[in-house]
Parts: sequence; structure tokens; C-alpha cells
Amino acid sequence: MNPARPIHSPEALIAEIRRYGVLPFFKCGVPGWSVEERTAPGCWIFEDDEAVLGPWDWKIDAVREGDIAYGKFLGGKAAFATVEWYRELMNWRRSQPRWRMAEGGRYKTTTQSDKLMKVLAPLALDAIRTAGALEMKELRMICARRLTAEQIKALGTRYRPMLTPMVKKNVMDSVIQFLQMGTWTVIGDFERVYRGPDLTYSGWQRASNTTPDELFAAPDLPLAVDRPRKDPLATNLTPTASRARLIAHVQEFFPAADPKVLVKLI
Repeated sequence: MNPARPIHSPEALIAEIRRYGVLPFFKCGVPGWSVEERTAPGCWIFEDDEAVLGPWDWKIDAVREGDIAYGKFLGGKAAFATVEWYRELMNWRRSQPRWRMAEGGRYKTTTQSDKLMKVLAPLALDAIRTAGALEMKELRMICARRLTAEQIKALGTRYRPMLTPMVKKNVMDSVIQFLQMGTWTVIGDFERVYRGPDLTYSGWQRASNTTPDELFAAPDLPLAVDRPRKDPLATNLTPTASRARLIAHVQEFFPAADPKVLVKLI
């Protein structure tokens, strides 16, 4: 029912993403359901190797397909999803009060981390929406400029060094993860980084952050076509039904998967 198909090329990776609809990058508690477990021997490389970069580089081809989302949206870890299934996840996540903080939604914060997200996530999301796409360094500078003295004071003096004169990278990493988990943003593209005197590419990349609404926007139709464009992210299901559909879809491939693990991930 679920024969192994080793991932040995960008094309094979894309085929597996389309096959499953949602595919975690790393092991996630459902045996066999990850790029890590399905990658062919010798291609899962952690060392600098110009000849074989494996999924670390192949993910660029997947993101550039135009209908595949990539980001840390499954249990806070990286995953791929086709539009058909990402929209169901988006429908569910954006209905939850915690993730709605990114749009200024009301949510009673009980942890310092959530208090930080309540301030920074709306600033970062607005900046990304305004620009269309932004890299990490740009986001760090923009959010630092937009923070008010009152906001910094409310968070506490110990956070001042983390937020000025530029938001620290580890803080912005958390903000981006929060936005991706909330399905407000995804990775828009990757730029390969070439280093050293010989300009060697060894797998280092810079990522741009965009919104799924921007990434999957329906293309403009010719003016002669007199009908409304269909939103590729629209679903007619309720948020709860979207989540149930996603879980049932994964269980079709992995019937032995622990329901508690799936609920935690999705």
C-alpha cells in the first residue's frame, strides 16, 4: 500500500511531495513519512560536498514549482505541502486564536514567548505583506524601526538588547517560525550563497519570506475572459473539517500512525 520510493533527485522529491500532499522534511513520529527517511543512501549529506547536496538543495526546485509550500508548519518543523492540502491546513490554523495574534487578534498571553509574538508577529507580517517578500536581515531592521518605546517597555527591560538597534536573529527566527506555523507566511524562494575565493556553493542559502496568498495568487486572466478568478487557497470546509480531512488523508498512507501524533503535528 505504501512502497518505499527512494528520493534521489529534485524530480523524485517533487513527485513524493505531490504523492503525499504533505511531506515533513525530518522524522516526525510517523515512521516513513519524511524526506529524511525516504532519501536514497548517500544523498542525505550533512557535510560540505559540492557533488552531492541532496534534499538540502533539491528543496529549491520544489519551492520554485509554484504550487508547493515550504516552511516550518508541521509541529514547528520544516515540511512541504501542495496547494490542495496546504489550504486545508491554513483554514484550520488561521481559525485558532493563538495564531490569529499575527493579525492583531485577541489572545490572552500566558508566556513571555507569546507576549513577544503578540508584539512582533503583526509587525513582521505587515512588513512582508507590504513588500511582497523579505529576507531575514530586512525583517530584523524593519521590525526594530517599527517597535515603539511603549512596546519595548511593556515587554520588559531585559528584552531591549534583543530588539534594538536591530531585532536579534534568534528572536526573528522565532517570529518567522510562529508566522509559518500560523500559515501566515511561507518560504518564497531561496538564493544559493557562493563563498570563498573560488565562489564555492556548499549548500548555504538565503531564504525570502512571503505569504501563501502572494505565492499562490491566481494568475491574471485575459481581459476577454469574463469570470471571477478562483482563489487557489479557498476551501468550502469548516476549519474543523479541514483538519479532519488532513488527518484522514495522512492515515490513508500510514494507517498505523498514532492519532495523537497527527493531532499534535496538524
